[in-house]
Amino acid sequence: MPVNLATKYSSKIDEVLAQNSLTDVAVNKDYDFVGAQTVKVYSFGTAAMNDYQASGANRYGTPSELEDSIQELTMSKKRSFTFTIDKTNAIDSPEGVRDAAKALRRQLDLAVIPEIDTYRLVKLADNAYKKEVATISNTNAYEKFLDANAAISENEMPLDGRIAFVTPNFYKLIKQDDSFVKAADISQEMLIKGQVGMVDNVAIVMCTSKRMAAGASFVITHPIACTSPVKLADYKIHQDPPGLAGNLVEGLVYYDAFILNNKNKAIAVHYGELGALTISMEATSTTNKGKITVSGNLNGGTLVYKTAANQAAPALADDLSSWTELPETGIISATATHKVVVAIRNSDKKCVATSAAIVVDVGA
Repeated sequence: MPVNLATKYSSKIDEVLAQNSLTDVAVNKDYDFVGAQTVKVYSFGTAAMNDYQASGANRYGTPSELEDSIQELTMSKKRSFTFTIDKTNAIDSPEGVRDAAKALRRQLDLAVIPEIDTYRLVKLADNAYKKEVATISNTNAYEKFLDANAAISENEMPLDGRIAFVTPNFYKLIKQDDSFVKAADISQEMLIKGQVGMVDNVAIVMCTSKRMAAGASFVITHPIACTSPVKLADYKIHQDPPGLAGNLVEGLVYYDAFILNNKNKAIAVHYGELGALTISMEATSTTNKGKITVSGNLNGGTLVYKTAANQAAPALADDLSSWTELPETGIISATATHKVVVAIRNSDKKCVATSAAIVVDVGA
């Protein structure tokens, strides 16, 4: 019978996600998905203000039914992993190197948690009410941050509790910006995991650019904007299962993230760093067709491509609405000797990442 040894390593293994996630403090779990894959969220409008009339009928104004809208939230991310640790390999390794429970914890820290963080950050960026695509430098970083935060304030979103996720490069640039208020730097107590300071009363959390949406320099949000349930986090270590001398480790995490329709005004994103993609292409057996392989930060946005005799790479914020979506297979039609470029366009059809132009390789 399989034995769950995870509890022997840590009695709180199921709490690892919340303890080590950078984004857990920036989302809410206000909606109950227990026993349901889909939850309906009702949003209600407001009534118009009237001048009160001291006589006659309808002195408060003419009543009308309060309008509502319904947003359906359906869980979709069922992600799993599995690996083995053979008993003979464990014996031949230094003590503790191939410990199954430690390997499971490492899987959570280096694979599961970063994936969930990335998924949430991409959702926030893709659905932000305030978006801007413009190069960030050490002369405008502070201004761009203030502009984004001011846009959230104009939307009358809560002032307290805002959190900004920033790339290391943006953090460096804002500290080099002469207009940055030095008093708003890192002199106060840090209360959030990964927090490195406060800017404009917003907690600054630094995370690697590969966890952010491609090209994003920072995302400012408030926990009211995104609900992100982790409905199931199930991890098992099977000792000596049939057919294996050693340990079989399995994990399943069932999660999602949803931006609430009436709360996306609490989110602002700035794309200020043109992401770098690397592409290669190989000919297929079909005439004038080749397969493109893309690597780099592919988070968020849509992969698109364009071919021409002298095709050049686009710049940050260029309009890519006319570019063609890259098929999941990567196979495209092209003319021999032409060049091809692959880019990422965000939800506003703007360029946020690009490859260099390469010569196409297609079947003869």
